[in-house]
Amino acid sequence: MARIKNGYLGGFSGKLGTGVGYKLYGEDHVRSLPKRHAKFTENEVINMAKFKLVQDCLEPLKDFIKVGFKDYGTKTGGYRSAVSYTRKVALVSDDAGFYIDPALLKVTGGDLPQAITPRVIFEDPMQLKFSWDTTGLHYSIKSDQVMLLVYNMDVDLEKRKIVSRIFNGVFRHEGTQTIMLPNSFKGKEVDAYIGFVAADRSKQSDSQYLGRIAIPE
Repeated sequence: MARIKNGYLGGFSGKLGTGVGYKLYGEDHVRSLPKRHAKFTENEVINMAKFKLVQDCLEPLKDFIKVGFKDYGTKTGGYRSAVSYTRKVALVSDDAGFYIDPALLKVTGGDLPQAITPRVIFEDPMQLKFSWDTTGLHYSIKSDQVMLLVYNMDVDLEKRKIVSRIFNGVFRHEGTQTIMLPNSFKGKEVDAYIGFVAADRSKQSDSQYLGRIAIPE
């Protein structure tokens, strides 16, 4: 119970709602009640850990996902759709625990045609060459732009890095593009993805996982 001093507009002491009134050096002050530490069940703790894992995985990809998941899955699409998809599909569990399976991770989503027989190889000095078949492409998709992602999903969150091509990728009909890698990728393992975005930015393809590549020291 609170006690008002000096009339209705004066200070008060004691508890009032979520606040506590007190006097310090002759002046009236109010502060919030300390929050009680909630006791979570084991399942709640696990679910929070899973959500954090998904967030940690997708956070470095936000700019890429904003384009790759535009209007995908929900009315708003974008990052929320990517989070939902990753939790439902790419987050897997086994006897060792739970983790993001890079092969199940999707970084673009839509109904544009995917790349035909896409490939990626490492070439000196420090570059990855992506290629795909362009035989018999329909004219309506020849001007799609490729979206490429190289993700160093380091266990240390501060060391995770990406190299991407979003709107500066080549056209689908060109069939190949090379990405230069920074020296910080030396000795690392990276995961490679390919997708396409329409020339008018109206839709995208589902991304394809091209595998994990070990970058030489």
